[in-house]
Amino acid sequence: MSDPLGGAADTAIEHAAADAAAGVGAPKAGTQDAHCLNCGKALVGDFCHACGQGAQSLRRPFWSLVGESIETLFAIDGRVARTLPNLLLHPGRMTRLYLDGQRARFIPPFRLYVLASLVFFVLLPLVIGQRVGFISQVEPTFEEARAQIEESYQQGDMTEAEYQEAISGMDKAEALWRGGIPGLVATPPVTEGEESAPAPPDAEWAGFMPTEALDAIREAGEKGDEDAARFAEVMDRPGLLAEQTRRWIPRMMFVLLPVFACLLALVYLWRRQFLFFDHLIVSLHFHAALFFAMSIGVIAAQLVGWGWVTLALIVYSNVYLYRLNRVVYGRGPFSSVMRTVTLDRLYFCVLLTALLMAVIFGALSL
Repeated sequence: MSDPLGGAADTAIEHAAADAAAGVGAPKAGTQDAHCLNCGKALVGDFCHACGQGAQSLRRPFWSLVGESIETLFAIDGRVARTLPNLLLHPGRMTRLYLDGQRARFIPPFRLYVLASLVFFVLLPLVIGQRVGFISQVEPTFEEARAQIEESYQQGDMTEAEYQEAISGMDKAEALWRGGIPGLVATPPVTEGEESAPAPPDAEWAGFMPTEALDAIREAGEKGDEDAARFAEVMDRPGLLAEQTRRWIPRMMFVLLPVFACLLALVYLWRRQFLFFDHLIVSLHFHAALFFAMSIGVIAAQLVGWGWVTLALIVYSNVYLYRLNRVVYGRGPFSSVMRTVTLDRLYFCVLLTALLMAVIFGALSL
């Protein structure tokens, strides 16, 4: 079955050109003298079996074209209604059906992945009014935390040693946050009319490195060392690096699609009936499901907090991967668990490497 929207987009110009050249609309399909205006082959049905061009002419009343557009829209919506529930609630079922040849009823895998990543990286931040990242950009309330520590100490819930240790840890955490972690935690925004507090002159750490080391790097940069100058700029402007890193993360995730397919091929190396194409379809569906789940999780986090959402996403991703091994690859429970654990460890290392590469490319983009 041809994709209605794709067919209309791919052949609209050809339809118009053919109609203009012929001077009249196409004959009604199914008659004996009906021929394709593009290649001249005899028509049987609404599409030419030789070149794929539609038999109906675009030279029709305006309301007929509007009706066809509405029909196409509802046809796409119908595929969405069949695709998303199967993708999110029945891991592996749609993938297995797709590999078995039942493809027309579902959104194509690559288009589905693009839709999921678009929702997560572009549309969702606009809806909730904030950027989506791997670490929240909301400034922690250190003063409230100190107040809670003081209250616990006054009530006798903490010993003197525990109190001093908690205060010291809070001071270090605030210093780390104020300094910024390049690519992960941006420098907290300064409100209008408020100046950022200068770092104390006797501070021992600047971000995640000693102040003396950073001063030495700045000095080397001033003497002409380009690498040192670039590193010093990154350390002085962590917010800019964080922004560039976030721009690279979607690109790195796209690169991870064939990487994950290679990992699947590795753990099923001796299963000759599965081709790389099959593993790539599994990878596309798996990542699309994760992006949709993370989109739902970001919205849910506004109500229940990030802790529960993070836990739910970890459990969901592992259950999903387990079901892929069971449903798509037909493995038993024990074998599926072992492959899930193996893929978890391998892919975790790959994700860390991809995140590091995003930070590096973000720094090079400055």
